[in-house]
Amino acid sequence: LLPLNGEVAVNGRAITAARKLRPGDRVAFAGQELTFDDKAEEDVYSASPPSGGLALVALTLFQAVMCLQLCARYAADLPPLLPLSFGALAAAQWIYFFVTRFFARYSLLAELPVLYLCTLGLAVCGCCAPQSLPKQCFCLLAGGVGCGLLRLLLRFPKACRAVQPAVAAATAALLWFTALFGARIFGARNWLDIGPLSFQPSEFAKTAFLLVACCTLYEALQGGARRWLFWVFSAVVLGSLAYMVDFGTLAVFFVALLIVLLLRLTDWRLVAALAVGAVAAGGALLLLYPHIASRFSAWTHVWEYADSTGYQQTRTLIAAASGGLLGVGGGNGYLSGVAAADTDLVFGVLCEEWGGAIALTAALCFVALALYARRLAVTCGRLFYAVGVCGAAGMTLFQTALNIFGSTDLLPLTGVTMPFVSRGGTSLTASLLLLAFYKAAEHPPREAAGQRRFAA
Repeated sequence: LLPLNGEVAVNGRAITAARKLRPGDRVAFAGQELTFDDKAEEDVYSASPPSGGLALVALTLFQAVMCLQLCARYAADLPPLLPLSFGALAAAQWIYFFVTRFFARYSLLAELPVLYLCTLGLAVCGCCAPQSLPKQCFCLLAGGVGCGLLRLLLRFPKACRAVQPAVAAATAALLWFTALFGARIFGARNWLDIGPLSFQPSEFAKTAFLLVACCTLYEALQGGARRWLFWVFSAVVLGSLAYMVDFGTLAVFFVALLIVLLLRLTDWRLVAALAVGAVAAGGALLLLYPHIASRFSAWTHVWEYADSTGYQQTRTLIAAASGGLLGVGGGNGYLSGVAAADTDLVFGVLCEEWGGAIALTAALCFVALALYARRLAVTCGRLFYAVGVCGAAGMTLFQTALNIFGSTDLLPLTGVTMPFVSRGGTSLTASLLLLAFYKAAEHPPREAAGQRRFAA
């Protein structure tokens, strides 16, 4: 057990040096007291979770129904890539399932909601932009492979620590290069064009941000002296996003920063001060950028600006209401013809074409992922993995809230995508990379079994 500068007490006495725990020892830190039980620890990590095979069968049937409905809708004008895309997704998920059967204690608790959301993403892409289906499938495959590689890296905290400076420097340089020379779209300079390739570096920066945060916590526990790197890196990332005028993504990163600080047991007054400072900075930005202020001017009364700044929100609300519980059918909606329907307004497309039941289930998938992250943060017992999984869940859930509530006028429309569902290769690949933090927290390295519960 590590002493954390004397803030940990064992059997009522503060410790100042590392010591080994024995069954029955009472450990107190952060206002909580726990009893160490090595048998209970072994039970937690030796239990076999459900495989998820039956749920995967149900998901495959759901994918088949959606594909058949879209095929019937297009009939003679059926894009040949549409059934091929659904078939490729179904084949990939079953190959993944059978391959993972060779690994003990493996489950699909994190993958199932993600696969469901990716299915909805293919359906939206097939309705709004069938020509983008090959790119969407390729990015889905690339994200899955990248997730596996990142998960392998996360199993070795020392290796992560070794690459941390390089990752931080490369990410910071890429973000600022984009801020200075990137393409400006809808007022934000957040796209980078390299030949035929166009992507958003800020999406991939999410993974780098969490990796640097995890390493910072690991170094703090090991007595490292590079804590300043996380603060400098955070300031550089947030500054570049502000310079890009990409305030939706900036808000997502700021929420992740607050989550990391809270998990570090940072003084709540510092967190409160940062939150107050962010609100003040947001008010100043409204004065500096009129196009952002115009979005706030229509907030909560978009019907008064139905033909101007409230156009997208009003059409989303009309589409969501017309879809009812079961929807009008894939490809039969009106909202798909509105600008950014398959990205910023994708929740409205789900409501209109597939029904409120499907759209609500999609929203609940993100809530389920957040709750599962909380469970993993408690059971994994290592702050390195708890920070990663909580940060990934916080980013994903908050970005989803901005997308759903922004398009329905409960929040200002920020232009962020819905992870896994919105069309866009960068967003899909980056969202799948965050899944690696879930898988790493599910099974911490066996060599740290003696420290799992109290290494934090």
